[in-house]
Amino acid sequence: MTQSRLHAAQNALAKLHERRGNTFYPHFHLAPPAGWMNDPNGLIWFNDRYHAFYQHHPMSEHWGPMHWGHATSDDMIHWQHEPIALAPGDENDKDGCFSGSAVDDNGVLSLIYTGHVWLDGAGNDDAIREVQCLATSRDGIHFEKQGVILTPPEGIMHFRDPKVWREVDGCRGERSRQHGADPALSRQFIA
Repeated sequence: MTQSRLHAAQNALAKLHERRGNTFYPHFHLAPPAGWMNDPNGLIWFNDRYHAFYQHHPMSEHWGPMHWGHATSDDMIHWQHEPIALAPGDENDKDGCFSGSAVDDNGVLSLIYTGHVWLDGAGNDDAIREVQCLATSRDGIHFEKQGVILTPPEGIMHFRDPKVWREVDGCRGERSRQHGADPALSRQFIA
């Protein structure tokens, strides 16, 4: 099912790209082939290349269900667009794969992202469920979702944007929530 959603997103992106004008398209800054882009995520050096992931709606130039766009570079000026890394639609991210981070976990590229679900119709920020999810890849291009790795504390709905980095004694991270950040440390990468 995930592969069919990724394929549908790539097809929609190709159709938008055909209509895109190049007059104002950036030549030295990362931009998607077409569609909506915001929030860079998971900037990382992996397998001898820079990887940049970003919030992306490949079906429209307007905000919509967030995917993770993906590009790689040797010099951070010239970017090669890669297949879309994450598409929403699973139980825990059915309405969006929101912001997060990327970590090299001993040769496995791990994306830690926010799974977003509207509980009472799109746009009602008072009725959402957000969890921290994991997707992994050995080649840095094709990702497999691993599911939820962290749920919010009781009573917290806005629980997103995990920022994770590796340190000598483990992985550290912070998660944004309604009333401030929540620092964490995991010796085994996942809390």
